[in-house]
Amino acid sequence: MKVENNLNKVNGSAVKNGNLNALHTRDWKVNASVVAKNTFNPIRNILETMTITPCPSKKMISLSIGDPTVFKNLNPAVEVVEAMHKSLDSGIHNGYGPSTGFLEPRQAVADHVSVPGGEVTADDVILCSGCSCALDIAISTLADEGQNILVPRPGFPLYTTLSAGLGIETREYNLLPNQDWEVDLDHMESLIDENTAAIIVNSPSNPCGSVFSIPHLKQILAIAEAYKVPIIADEIYDNFVFPGQTYVPIASLTTTVPVLSCGGLTKRFLVPG
Repeated sequence: MKVENNLNKVNGSAVKNGNLNALHTRDWKVNASVVAKNTFNPIRNILETMTITPCPSKKMISLSIGDPTVFKNLNPAVEVVEAMHKSLDSGIHNGYGPSTGFLEPRQAVADHVSVPGGEVTADDVILCSGCSCALDIAISTLADEGQNILVPRPGFPLYTTLSAGLGIETREYNLLPNQDWEVDLDHMESLIDENTAAIIVNSPSNPCGSVFSIPHLKQILAIAEAYKVPIIADEIYDNFVFPGQTYVPIASLTTTVPVLSCGGLTKRFLVPG
């Protein structure tokens, strides 16, 4: 039997002594991953790198991010704070919970968002770390590397931030400024191909502030139905509408098109982060 005594094991693989010595002497080279390099948030980049000097005689009003509490313009309701204290003091939920969230809050969310024609149960609800996390899960669940999703233009840049790192292409469909920022339906339809995994619909819209009517939502659903493309509904601004406008969750208007609706407590209940 021939025995090679100049081999060693490194991570379970045979490596000759010369190669092992080379591993021991090479310089550090820790590179960022492709996902990290492709992940870029333009809003945060501007917000966290700009240097400004406010007028000393006037209080600054920041319009940079949708956080109503950081400058103390608005504060959470007393009931919200008390409920948080009560939960913490009880110690009941201080351990690791189910990956989708505890049953009681999931049921509360289901009761809150259910509308006639769009009823959901606790089993339909996943609790996330904010709406951004919900969008992240929805996009990564429906789309694979090499596929594409449709996003509004103008629109929230986080959609591209979340997708780019995963190798998912974002294709921007136009919103029409002269038609209350409704979707250019022909343009949306022209972007769909066999690799389209989802359409993101944002109503009420950030940044346009538009609220899609029921007829217009049904037009969007008709396109999704025709091409069998599911919808990710970014509805974080639900019920944030001016008098005369009505927010309608898109899922309440269909029984055939799959809809993943993303919402949260940040805006309406003033508890971002």
